[in-house]
Amino acid sequence: MPTVLIADDDADHRELISLALARLGHEVVEAVDADSAQRALAAGGIDAVLLDVRMPGSSGIELCRRLRAEPVTAELPIMLISADVNNHRILAAMDAGADDYLTKPYVRAELLSRVELLLVRRGTTATRPATAATAALLAARAAVPRSVQVPLPRPVRRTA
Repeated sequence: MPTVLIADDDADHRELISLALARLGHEVVEAVDADSAQRALAAGGIDAVLLDVRMPGSSGIELCRRLRAEPVTAELPIMLISADVNNHRILAAMDAGADDYLTKPYVRAELLSRVELLLVRRGTTATRPATAATAALLAARAAVPRSVQVPLPRPVRRTA
């Protein structure tokens, strides 16, 4: 069965996700912050990662960026989960290389469905880039200036 790493500083949230994934037969590894998540990944055997955006120390977005920069974890399926629905934060997560972004609160069925899709994509060799393509992708990501801001539409204020 696939092993999923859950990195979240909220113990209740980790437990809820762990129980849901265990019911589907997944093995679960839990981490309380980005550093312990990175240690768990270094130990190997992780098939997908669920990261909370806001954690003590490094954020889930920063960890995602580091994982994408390492050839060993560059293709690892990563989903960021957060109560933050700010468009800038979501775009930053996707720019960091996240495969998916789920906002809290969420329906458990949606979480489980998205995790299954991440795992299916990982197991499909046709969708996995070749080593040279992965290296080119990592180089292209590194070359893009991080100071580029994506303009977002201004909110419309309605007055009566």
